[in-house]
Amino acid sequence: MDDLLKGIQRVEYDMLREMDRVCRLNGIRYFLGQGTLLGAAKYGGFIPWDDDIDVLVPFRDLERLMEVFPKEGNRDYIITDSSVERHYPLTWTKIRALHTLSRPKKYASIPLNWGICIDLFPIYPLSDAPLLRKLEIFMFRAANKLMLAEMTRFDGRRSVFVRALELVPRSFRHFFHRFVTGRMKAHGENTRYVLLPCKGIKIVERRVIFGEEKRLRFEDGLYPVPTDYHTYLTLNFGDYMAPLPKDQQKGHELSIGDIEWKLKI
Repeated sequence: MDDLLKGIQRVEYDMLREMDRVCRLNGIRYFLGQGTLLGAAKYGGFIPWDDDIDVLVPFRDLERLMEVFPKEGNRDYIITDSSVERHYPLTWTKIRALHTLSRPKKYASIPLNWGICIDLFPIYPLSDAPLLRKLEIFMFRAANKLMLAEMTRFDGRRSVFVRALELVPRSFRHFFHRFVTGRMKAHGENTRYVLLPCKGIKIVERRVIFGEEKRLRFEDGLYPVPTDYHTYLTLNFGDYMAPLPKDQQKGHELSIGDIEWKLKI
C-alpha cells in the first residue's frame, strides 16, 4: 500500500500544481484546507497516511476557475460538478485525473468520471441576520442530503427519510441546490460568516480565512492558506499538533469501503 499511496499523492499533487498555475494566471484565489492544511502546518506536506487534497475556493473564484480550467488546464485533467456530470452527487467541485481510477466499489454503477481527484470546496457567504443565517444553513444541509441521494441508495442501512429523498427527481435535487447556493451568493463577500460544504458542513467567521496573505510549505512549494489557519485548524481538529492515535492514522481507503485505485488506465 505504501507505494500505491505515494503514487496517489503524486498524481494529486501534480493536479494541485496545475490548478495553482491556472489560478495564478487568472488571479483566482484559493486556500489549502482540511487535511491538506493540517499536513502543511504539521508536516510541510501530505499527512503521511492521507490520500486526498482539499482546497477552499471563494464561490466567485470557483465560477471563474470552472470557466478557464477546461481551456487553460492540462488536458489530462477534468474539472467537474453537477453542471458537468448529470449523476454528480456532491455539493462541491472536483478536479480529476483522466486515465486513473479512484472508485468505491459499491458506487461502481454510478456513471461518473472516477479518476483520482482533488476536492474544491466553495466558500459561500451567509446572511448577517441570525434567523436567516440559520435558515440558509438548514436549506443547504437539505440540499446536501438531496444531492447525496445519488449515492445513499447503494447503502444498506438507511432511514425512511433518506429513502424518501432518493425518490425525489434528480432534476429537482439539482435545481434546489442551485436555488440555495444562489441565495447565499447574492450576499456578496462582506458577510461575517461563511459556509464550507466540507465533511459535515463548516461555518466559520470570514476573518479566519480572508485577510493578510499567508503561505505554508506543502511538499516542494508554498501555497496560500487561511489568514488565521491556527484557528481554522483548531475548529476542525482541536489540538491539531498532538500525535494522532495509531488507529486513526488512515486515509479514505479505510473509511469509505473498498476503493479501486489505479494510477493508470
